[in-house]
Amino acid sequence: MKHLKSDGFDLSVNLTESELDDENWTDFELTYDKARLPLLVELNTKGESERLAEEELEEFFEIIGKPKFFELNKKKVIKHLKATEYIVCIQLPTSDIIDKGYDLNGELMAYIELNFSGMVQADKEGFYLRNELLFELK
Repeated sequence: MKHLKSDGFDLSVNLTESELDDENWTDFELTYDKARLPLLVELNTKGESERLAEEELEEFFEIIGKPKFFELNKKKVIKHLKATEYIVCIQLPTSDIIDKGYDLNGELMAYIELNFSGMVQADKEGFYLRNELLFELK
């Protein structure tokens, strides 16, 4: 959260700093505006979290399908997903969000991608790596 605060976001979470630093956290609420619903951040780890990570990965593989020979970006996404150990899910309260909330989400996703060898998947859009759309969901 320090990174986001240093980027100028005035935010709070429903966990303490020590709880956030604990590797066993599973979810928290990220509030960017007291008058708005928070972003819900959830960590689903393979082998834990009641198989949520595995189910989501299976869903992704089904949606993506088998790559053809020259579908290099699709192959890159599949390779990344096969190596995935956990999924960070950020749920946006789309009925009660303003631009500041979308900006915060973008910064948080970029931070996770850069610092944890992540890849971003946006519902109804696709899979991104460093803001480049690798595979579009149809």
